[in-house]
Amino acid sequence: MSSRIITLTTLFVGLVIAVAIAIQVGQGEFKTVYISTLLLFSVPILWLLGTRSWYILPFGMVAELPALPLIAGRSLSVAEFGVTVYAVVMVLAIIQKKRSFRFMFRDWWPMLLFAAWVMMIAVVNGGGFAILGAEAMGGRRYLTVLLALIGMVLLSNVPIRDKEAKRVCWVIFLSMLISGVYSAGMMLLGRGDYHGVYAFYDWQQGLSWVAVAGTFFMFARNSPSEVLKKPLLLLGYMVLLAIAIYAGKRMNFAACCVIPVVATFWHRQARFALLALMLGILAIASALVAQNSGMGLPKSMQRVLAFLPGKWDADVENSTNDIFRDTLRNWAGKSIKKNPIIGEGVALTADDYRLMYDPVYVSQIKDPDDDVQAFPHIAGKNWHSTWLGLSASFGIPCAVAWVFVQLFVLRRSWKLGHWQSMGEWPRVLSGFVFFMMVMGVMRSLSSGDVAILAMHGGLYLGLLAGLKNGLYSQGEYVTGETTVS
Repeated sequence: MSSRIITLTTLFVGLVIAVAIAIQVGQGEFKTVYISTLLLFSVPILWLLGTRSWYILPFGMVAELPALPLIAGRSLSVAEFGVTVYAVVMVLAIIQKKRSFRFMFRDWWPMLLFAAWVMMIAVVNGGGFAILGAEAMGGRRYLTVLLALIGMVLLSNVPIRDKEAKRVCWVIFLSMLISGVYSAGMMLLGRGDYHGVYAFYDWQQGLSWVAVAGTFFMFARNSPSEVLKKPLLLLGYMVLLAIAIYAGKRMNFAACCVIPVVATFWHRQARFALLALMLGILAIASALVAQNSGMGLPKSMQRVLAFLPGKWDADVENSTNDIFRDTLRNWAGKSIKKNPIIGEGVALTADDYRLMYDPVYVSQIKDPDDDVQAFPHIAGKNWHSTWLGLSASFGIPCAVAWVFVQLFVLRRSWKLGHWQSMGEWPRVLSGFVFFMMVMGVMRSLSSGDVAILAMHGGLYLGLLAGLKNGLYSQGEYVTGETTVS
């Protein structure tokens, strides 16, 4: 009788939840549905899986999905949510002596250096820890940097062998895929931040991440020669490239073009690099000839090629002007000159709020050629440039520290990947990390918020340490590591 009551109660609760979600869907409250579904199912699942639930870390640290609201306007990003929940699980496991814990300083030092400098600036310039509202604003970012470090440490303590590496590759692929589909879906429904700015550059922006995810996965798993020899793989890559072109995101399209060339070196097939370059140049030249001859390429395709000389549509020309970024670069340069060593921090000040909400104040301080749309981004320290952004917010030494992170990730992923044979999943995962950091370097000129950088740096170093952990799971760890039981 008791089991029947439990079953009936469970069915009733499930039905109530399903009806509530259906009502929200009917009212168009898709974000509410997403958040409630995530909280309802993820927490108990993670709790039941315990230390096996660590796959939430690579998913959250890559995915770009809406933040989860807490109380009084506070929120957590999916990455912060995943790190927090799994950290609690791990602490309990260590207390119960179900898991041991290692400090691998030789694998962490670039991120430790980077984070230590950021936190020092938080102390010197005022951390703004009281501002724990929006997950991408103000001193709130310092918390994200700390959680990124925790995520790195947690991932480092997972032995990533062949089975785990395969799962992580699929998790990363799916997280990028879901993020892209979610972004496209929200803009298609009129909910995106840039919906309706340009009719040809709207919901399809999110699809660029679908193309990037597929390209990374394909060339991490398959060598360029395999792609050329297998018609289905080659057709798949052509489809991904077409999606990237249709999406109109220039940097993501560039990544889809560059990664196959990088893959020729990763797979030690450099002889194909020249062929890949020639094919790419031929394709671009053909597109330019078609456009200049009056055939008229789709506007989204024109946008990704508009940096080249051609007869581009007026809407395309307007969408690619650099006044916005020029304004950001100009003001970032002013900030760097003022505080080249310690920067200005990221905590929001009274002047920042005036930049966001007082157009009269902005008109008084802006230069004649400045784009007024850039000033809310200036106030939020969203500089759209890794190097200028880090230097303006945290000083030039912080930008140098990030260079160490990038070089360390590239070198370590190359070394670990080439210890493995072709087709082994640890090699595929190492290639995935290598390609993602290559893209990170490429995107340095157009993006680079410190919170996102920290999460990605923590993810890459944590995965690489986990891969090394798996490789040496039957032997001794390198010196410089200590164990906590």
